[in-house]
Amino acid sequence: MEFVASIVDTAFRPLKDYFARTFGYVMSCADYIDALGHEVDELKSKRDDVKRMVDAAERQGMEATSQVKWWLECVARLEDAAARIHAEYQARLQLPPDQAPGLRATYRLSQRADETLAEAAGLKDKGDFHKVADELVQVRFEEMPSAPVVGMDEMLQELHACVRGGDVGVVGVYGMGGIGKTALLHKFNNDFLIGSQDINVVIYIQVGREFSLDDIQKVIGDRLGLSWENRTPKERAGVLYRVLTKMNFVLLLDDLWEPLNFRMLGIPVPKHNSKSKIIVATRMEDVCNRMDVRRKLKMERLPPMAAWELFCDKVGEHLVRAAPEIWRPARGVAMKCGGLPLALITVGRAMASKHTVKEWKHAITVLNIAPWQLLGMELDLLMPLKSSYDNLPSDKLRLCLLYCSLFPEDFIISKDWVIGYCIGEGFIDDLYTEMDEIYNKGHDLLGDLEIASLLEKGKDDEHISMHPMVRAMALWIASEFGTKETKWLVRAWVGLKEAPGAEKWNEAERICFMRNNIVELYETPNCPLLKTLMLQNNAGLKKLCDGFFQFMPSLRVLDLSHTSITELPSGISALVQLQYLDLYHTYIKSLPRELGSLVSLRFLLLSHMPLVMIPGGVIDSLKMLQVLYMDFSYGDWKVGESGNGVDFQELESLRRLKAIDITVQSVEALERLARSYRLAGTTRNLMIKACGGLTKIELPSSHLWKTMTNLKRVWIANCSNLAEVIIDGSEETDCPILDPCDFMRMGEVIECEQPALDSLQGIILQSLLKVKIVYRGGCVENLSSLFIWYCLGLEELITLSDGDQEAAANEDEQAAGTTSKVITPFPKLKELYLQGLPNLRALSSSACMLRFPSLKRLKIVDCPSLKRLKLVDAELKVIQCARDWFDGLEWDDDEVKASYEPLLDERYE
Repeated sequence: MEFVASIVDTAFRPLKDYFARTFGYVMSCADYIDALGHEVDELKSKRDDVKRMVDAAERQGMEATSQVKWWLECVARLEDAAARIHAEYQARLQLPPDQAPGLRATYRLSQRADETLAEAAGLKDKGDFHKVADELVQVRFEEMPSAPVVGMDEMLQELHACVRGGDVGVVGVYGMGGIGKTALLHKFNNDFLIGSQDINVVIYIQVGREFSLDDIQKVIGDRLGLSWENRTPKERAGVLYRVLTKMNFVLLLDDLWEPLNFRMLGIPVPKHNSKSKIIVATRMEDVCNRMDVRRKLKMERLPPMAAWELFCDKVGEHLVRAAPEIWRPARGVAMKCGGLPLALITVGRAMASKHTVKEWKHAITVLNIAPWQLLGMELDLLMPLKSSYDNLPSDKLRLCLLYCSLFPEDFIISKDWVIGYCIGEGFIDDLYTEMDEIYNKGHDLLGDLEIASLLEKGKDDEHISMHPMVRAMALWIASEFGTKETKWLVRAWVGLKEAPGAEKWNEAERICFMRNNIVELYETPNCPLLKTLMLQNNAGLKKLCDGFFQFMPSLRVLDLSHTSITELPSGISALVQLQYLDLYHTYIKSLPRELGSLVSLRFLLLSHMPLVMIPGGVIDSLKMLQVLYMDFSYGDWKVGESGNGVDFQELESLRRLKAIDITVQSVEALERLARSYRLAGTTRNLMIKACGGLTKIELPSSHLWKTMTNLKRVWIANCSNLAEVIIDGSEETDCPILDPCDFMRMGEVIECEQPALDSLQGIILQSLLKVKIVYRGGCVENLSSLFIWYCLGLEELITLSDGDQEAAANEDEQAAGTTSKVITPFPKLKELYLQGLPNLRALSSSACMLRFPSLKRLKIVDCPSLKRLKLVDAELKVIQCARDWFDGLEWDDDEVKASYEPLLDERYE
């Protein structure tokens, strides 16, 4: 019977268990839910233990094993499932009895709880790990695609020195698009970094304009073997920081357009003497500055020989074997690329199939007029350069850049020219009250374009230049990407003998024919859209036909400077929108009465021209005038009974005037100018010419200069009776010497009188037959240039006043053999030019010596009586003079002569 019972039990036990479990699922749902909660709590406790071990390992630069990652993911999914089961059970308990779920729903809920309980128990058993993390598996180095580079050896060595040195943690490489920054980083990675035994990992990232912090973190994480799943950016930053601080890394960040926040990324900034380095490459110097880069390396153009080598390599060997007559135009084409590697490569490939002289000459013409027409230029060169243009933060900057493209290729451009034109066009608004402030705004805009590597510094801080390929890009954009080639009709410095026909002017908005050989404009063009017309520096241009301006209703900027025109054509009154008119250095003697109709005129430049007649009422009509330059020009102002020309009151009626350069020919006009507080305060350059009543000028403390607070230059010429220019800066001002913090205390503003002629930077004395410069004391504080030309009676540069001579003589008698008295009349003088002074015997009297602590450039021409050159504390860079005169000088010390010898420059004309 026992045997039979055993068989029956074995056969029916599964059925028995099924009925028991089914009955339990229905009757004991709460028990299953409670059991699941208890099991999940135990599993969570084990999960927390494992996560603590993983976090500790990650802080040591390790990473969780794949098995641990899988287990933690399973636990997370199970927690979610258990939470849903518990929530569903709690929702059932809230229902009224008549709405309680049926037996089937209860069964299913208990079943899910039981199955999840079994899974939790299984995961808990699997949570006993022998190890939770491994060392990171990472790729230390990756070779970059790299082509042979030309002319970068010096930059590579400099970059290598920065990386090997301990002083700099972050290095910035900047330069214009296409200059070779990416090629440099690839070459540096392949030739200098791969194989470095003391670097754990080198990571190169092409950032680009559309970068995101997540993308950068992912690239770095992938190279380090990290996994980013289910981690926030902040968590990823923490992991990156912990890992990177444990190793020596080099991070190459290429093509940056905006500064990166290393802290948010989790990239540790290398400390002093660290072997880790960060190298950033960008087009914008400002990006380097805003990332606290400690060492900046600027990528420059390739030098001519290296540029030619790269160009020949891209054209092919047939160029080297070509006939000699091809080499000249070929070199011309290469020069048009301006040493820009991307341009040399693009143009070189475009010319690879050109084998005749005419084809090469045609290429030069295309590059002059419409460079985008050359094969490959738009896509391969101009589009990449356009990215810098698109990245500019304002349309105002973009317009300023386009305006610079009106000037010739590689031309040294005065910043003030561009700013004046842009003000006339309306690009730079005049929200500021002072003209200096408006120009400062313009300088700031041009500075931003330099920072963006779209403009380059010229010969000094006052000049800029534009790379030929940036200019090509700007003209391409201005011509609506080559679809309207005459919209900006620019033929600057290309040897034109005649201007393009009037029919080509019809759709033009800006025209520039500057620096050509045009002699006459005999057609009347119809150009209703024209805003700027630049004809300057056509030295032979003598005539514009009558009615030339009749159909230019929108013209705002007109530049006729440095031409030979003797009169303005009739019909100029039609230019009712004209705001900028430049007649500088023309041969116009008389202004037409029609000029008074230009009521919108803001800039009128009449300097350096033989102007002797201005009709009454013309100046008075120009009520919008802000800038009037008339130095070395008209000066016969009528003041009372003095003068025969324009009444000085017409100048005083110009209420908007912010800057004036003026010529005066009488003491009365000079006094009237000084008394006119508004005119005197806006005077920048003053020329006193042929003023026979002037016998003495006192600098800087005379009452004459008190109101000329913005005066930058004084030019005194042909004043036959001027005997003395007196330097007397010893007069004390009403303002005590104060600490900067004293200027504002207890809410009280301390007003301080500005020193007279504080802004004066230049003095020119010309053809003054009797003049001598007398020193009484003090100094002209900020004078930087002093030019003295053809003052035939001048015997010494500085003459002591009678009192100072007597004091100096007494000192010499009391202390024989001691050093002579030293005076410093011009402490900031940088340039001293002396020319045509036949009686000049010394720079100062024997009783004193002149100290020039800032003097950099000295020019002495036709001063045969000057036999000794004594300069105290001068830091000369150049001495311009004739060799035979220099060799004939008498020296107290041969070592002094030897020190001056390398500074000699005989090109003094």
